[in-house]
Amino acid sequence: MNDWTVSTRFSKKWRLASSVVSLIVGYTSRLFAKHLNKTKIINIESFNKALYDRPKGKPLITVCNHDSCCDDPVLFGAILPLSTFLTPERPTLRWTLAAKEICFSRPMHSLLFRLGKVLPIVRGEGVYQPIMNQIIEDLNKGDWLHIFPEGRVNEKKEYIRLKWGIGRLIADAKITPIVLPFYHYGLDDILPNKQPYRPQIGQKATVVFGEPINFDDMVKNLKEKQLSAIEIRKHITNKIEEDFYNLKEFAKKFHQEHVKQNK
Repeated sequence: MNDWTVSTRFSKKWRLASSVVSLIVGYTSRLFAKHLNKTKIINIESFNKALYDRPKGKPLITVCNHDSCCDDPVLFGAILPLSTFLTPERPTLRWTLAAKEICFSRPMHSLLFRLGKVLPIVRGEGVYQPIMNQIIEDLNKGDWLHIFPEGRVNEKKEYIRLKWGIGRLIADAKITPIVLPFYHYGLDDILPNKQPYRPQIGQKATVVFGEPINFDDMVKNLKEKQLSAIEIRKHITNKIEEDFYNLKEFAKKFHQEHVKQNK
């Protein structure tokens, strides 16, 4: 794990550079989310409680759908206060994953994504690839990780079985993470998934947070039953998937109402 693109231990100079990049991206994302477009947040209290009021050392994993290439920056630009981006090393700014073959294909891309607390995942290499061990180490420190468990941009908003990697992270962390699902609509109107891929203004987006899932008892019971690692990952992921797709229906309804407002 000597590759700097997967390291999470950096010098003061690196942390300063990360603060600058995070602030620029955060400010620009907030501009698009809140001012040039209108993003409505439902049940933000659930997110704030999970992020700021969780027990010290308790890791947090948030999961949401992936409809557009702008999902990650715009979502958190809309949700987080700008002050958060000034101190990206704190656990109140997420780590997240991105496909290595897309986001880390060039040195400059790699640098910018790493400064933004993005880690490279290799699609197809499974739940035991080295970066997963690094992520578990950071979860064990109480950090926040955001995941797009569909594993790709879901342009058609169709049902996709969630990837089992999230099940492994929850099962193998020393302190079982809190998991908070949320679902959004409209980000693919702000940045369409078709050429020329130009950001739009005057669009509406809606983000709906669900309730946190506490896996402490489930993980304990599954391990006491001496189930295999695969079975444990499957049970955990299935629970997240159930809540995830139930939330989709609520988000769709709220977004339809949001779009009709002020027409």
